[in-house]
Amino acid sequence: MMPAFHCVNGIKKGNKKRNNEAVYHLSATSLIDLIVLQVYNMEKQVLESSEERTFQYQDSLPSLPVPPLDESLSKYLDSVKPFVNQEDYQRTEDIVKKFENGIGKELHQKLLERAKTRRNWLEDWWLNVAYLDLRISTQINCNMGGPGPYIEHCWPPKEGTQIERACINIWHTLKYWELLRAEKVPIERSGNAVLDMSQFRMLFNTCKVPGITRDSLCNYFKTVTEGECPSHLVVLCRGRVFAFDAIHEGNMLTPPEISRFSDYLVSNTLFYLSMY
Repeated sequence: MMPAFHCVNGIKKGNKKRNNEAVYHLSATSLIDLIVLQVYNMEKQVLESSEERTFQYQDSLPSLPVPPLDESLSKYLDSVKPFVNQEDYQRTEDIVKKFENGIGKELHQKLLERAKTRRNWLEDWWLNVAYLDLRISTQINCNMGGPGPYIEHCWPPKEGTQIERACINIWHTLKYWELLRAEKVPIERSGNAVLDMSQFRMLFNTCKVPGITRDSLCNYFKTVTEGECPSHLVVLCRGRVFAFDAIHEGNMLTPPEISRFSDYLVSNTLFYLSMY
């Protein structure tokens, strides 16, 4: 049994704090029941929303078109105009016209030739320049992220609850992985146009392998119909790396089971550190 959780607007009212804010206590079982209900409602909504499969239209999507040169240059001038005076804008406009009538035509033709052999002529360039070629930390420079206040209305932040919160976050993430593997994640659209869903395959079972001048990506994600794929979790704790499987005998670990694994890893890490 995991430790009890503290919850505002929860089940059982406790003593009042000095700031007159009531403290409520929600048992681990009640909190897990609440989470299970949330996930059930999410899955029900997904299943009822459409019979389409997540990657159903991938092979029929059109290739990324190369925008006309004059259209790209016009948009560039529109983006520059608010930030320069009339004299600088006129100078910029002259440079753009010179580019359009000169080397711009040659470069645009090269893009058209590249687009003939690729479904997305921009993807590799963007991936390499924006991510894989960077020699600085991606975590704080281009891949920012942080916790979201998803259940703070019933479980406000509290020191010492990191493991419990991490376990619930992991469990929700695993449920999304399960939906994605079953191709039950709704297809993204812009109006009636279907959008490319290939990026969703990179959410899980993917790692970036460091290189000297360019990193590389390794992806092992598969849908259920495509076959088995890795289901283990990797945990970094105090400079040590641990791994354990999220699936046991065909069933996904529950939040209490994930919590027990996490407590074990933290305890063993402290034991190893005490030996030095």
